[in-house]
Amino acid sequence: MEASLKNIRPLGLAAAGLLAVAALGCGSKDKSGGGGGGAAKSLPPVKVIAFDESAAVLQGIADGTVVGTIVQNPFQYGAKSIETLHALHEGKADAIPADKFINIPARVVLADDSRKEFAGAEVVPVAAFREELKTLLAGGGAAAAGEGPEYAFITNGVADFWTIGKAGAEKAAADLGVKAAVIMPSSITDQTRKIEDLLTRGTAGIAISPINPANQGEVLAKAAAATNLITHDSDAPDSPRKVYIGMDNYEAGLICGKLVRDALPDGGKVMLFIGRLDQDNSQRRRQGCIDGILGRDPDPARRDDPGTAVKTADGKYEVLGTMTDQFDRAKAKANAEDALLRHPDVAAMVGLFEYNPPLILEALERAGRLVRPAAK
Repeated sequence: MEASLKNIRPLGLAAAGLLAVAALGCGSKDKSGGGGGGAAKSLPPVKVIAFDESAAVLQGIADGTVVGTIVQNPFQYGAKSIETLHALHEGKADAIPADKFINIPARVVLADDSRKEFAGAEVVPVAAFREELKTLLAGGGAAAAGEGPEYAFITNGVADFWTIGKAGAEKAAADLGVKAAVIMPSSITDQTRKIEDLLTRGTAGIAISPINPANQGEVLAKAAAATNLITHDSDAPDSPRKVYIGMDNYEAGLICGKLVRDALPDGGKVMLFIGRLDQDNSQRRRQGCIDGILGRDPDPARRDDPGTAVKTADGKYEVLGTMTDQFDRAKAKANAEDALLRHPDVAAMVGLFEYNPPLILEALERAGRLVRPAAK
């Protein structure tokens, strides 16, 4: 799908925009898009459903331009990772549950407290969530510099999401009197090299969100043989890691998909956006979202082709595809712009990584297609 979208680019935004209007019908009189000028006013607004807690998304929920977001708890990913590694280092076998999964459930952030739960998940009003986040970040401490063992907390990239995780890891390290090295690699090559460096100089334990566990099997096995290895955020289920700390990404995706349906009671076309699909959490989250939108029976093993549209039997809901950007912010924004041009009748856009929704909002603002709630 991405390759085909690139074919639009040479037309230029203005020409492609005219084609988009033509696709809907030049005689359209719908002015509900708000903002923007010229032909863009004839296009309907697009609902935005998000993952994670970027400042732009939280503000969008408060303003009404974002329906809601499914949030993880990166602070706890960091804190629980350091706590678990330290317990293992001290020989506490009970730190690992029988199913090797420490579940930190997803929650849903909405505009107000009119709901206490959604699709089985706790609902948190955006104002309360913002206060909670502020408190967590204020409570994060610098990594302890004492004589205790040092543990590594390795992320799968650089993002504000991981700033929260870093605060959690450092707070736990300070509380335990140990050291935490928080490492944010820029790529799979960088992440693999950082693991090898840690093993060379010695570390008391590694907590990692693997970028591509299928292609990192050798280095993960090497790490597990040398020290305590656990995963967080995204799992490597076929590796010899001791435990996975995080949420069930398929279940979180289902919740997100159901939120999309709730936002589109009359149905519509939906485009998904995500950084990459190599990671276990990406695959499961995306599939859960698709299954939730289409109202399918849950099946975490199902995998729809990212470039193929899928729809309900009655055609009411259609997932147009999944666009990836490999953590390239410029490409992520271009993906959102291209989707608007190629699919002017898109009804909702879903950003499945933290940085995707803010860039979707920027693209919609430029196109004059943000939802504009009526003034109170």
